[in-house]
Amino acid sequence: MEAYICVEIENTAEENFEILNYLGSGSYGTVVLAFDRKMGRHVAMKIMEKERLDQDAFLHELTLSVYLTGHEGVISTYSSFVDTVDYFAFSQELAPAGTLHSLIQAEVRIPEVLVKRCAVQISQALGYMHSKGLVHRDLKPDNILLMDKECKSVKLSDFGLTQFMGTDVSAMFPIIPYMSPELCQLKPKETILVHPGVDIWALGVLLFVALKGYVPWGKALLEDPHFHNFVYWQNEFDHVAPPRGWENLSRSAQEMFRILFSQDPSSRSQVIQNYLNFQWTSEDATERVDFVERGDMELVGMTESEVIFIDEEEFIVDGTSEGTSNAINTAGIYLSGNSCLPIGAEVEIAQD
Repeated sequence: MEAYICVEIENTAEENFEILNYLGSGSYGTVVLAFDRKMGRHVAMKIMEKERLDQDAFLHELTLSVYLTGHEGVISTYSSFVDTVDYFAFSQELAPAGTLHSLIQAEVRIPEVLVKRCAVQISQALGYMHSKGLVHRDLKPDNILLMDKECKSVKLSDFGLTQFMGTDVSAMFPIIPYMSPELCQLKPKETILVHPGVDIWALGVLLFVALKGYVPWGKALLEDPHFHNFVYWQNEFDHVAPPRGWENLSRSAQEMFRILFSQDPSSRSQVIQNYLNFQWTSEDATERVDFVERGDMELVGMTESEVIFIDEEEFIVDGTSEGTSNAINTAGIYLSGNSCLPIGAEVEIAQD
């Protein structure tokens, strides 16, 4: 049975946005700090080059991002977009404290109490997605946005690879550490029906990286010696010592990882339902953590260069900007009037 998601999105004009600064770029295109004149707020604006991303792929990400907005564990995406000759763009709320990736980089590994806070909130966001029949498929520290430096509020982002449960998905190359064994085992041209277990596996890797500062293995295949050693320990849990890297984790953390990394995808898919019952996540979750301040994060009324965090990277923002960018000239963004197409989801477009 074909599934549909219905959202209303507004095709809006570039004049509604004042681009303040170039913030960074990635495989998707460019991120800028912008002021939404119509709504009176600062936003992170993702500008995607049409040479790299077709309309269907853009609408896929935008539609799912808007649809999932409203859950406290999901970054808010605003229901408007800009369509130009060269670019698509949409805006999201700012994440003042960066990404989990930036925090791990800064701290090498982060305090366990912060990881527990992240674990609870991420699992709630994933549980919400799974209850809607959706699988994220790209869970990693870069896609966890932090609203504060103590991880009291963290939000899931980037839904470009998200699919409905049961969708046929192809093998992805290169293999990365966050991919589950069933994904790593796929050969070129082979497919698999996507299931929540791939998110649970990636969550386990993400938590290990946050706790230790490095990935547990290169790929979840027995040919990888680190993964081979883990599987042996997993199967002989009460009879052999933990492999290197796992021995200094608490017993409750070891038991949690053993379940998150179940080799049986169907068993793993059920874990999110009971995740909050894990002993590890309930231990010392309210403990206070003190950090050296990274500086003033205030965006409104900036008068000097400051650090803010958008999407995947940390950027220096020049507060003296007059609203132009070396990468994007606001005069070059205009409404093309192109219509948008359904992309496995039904999209209603309102004209501004």
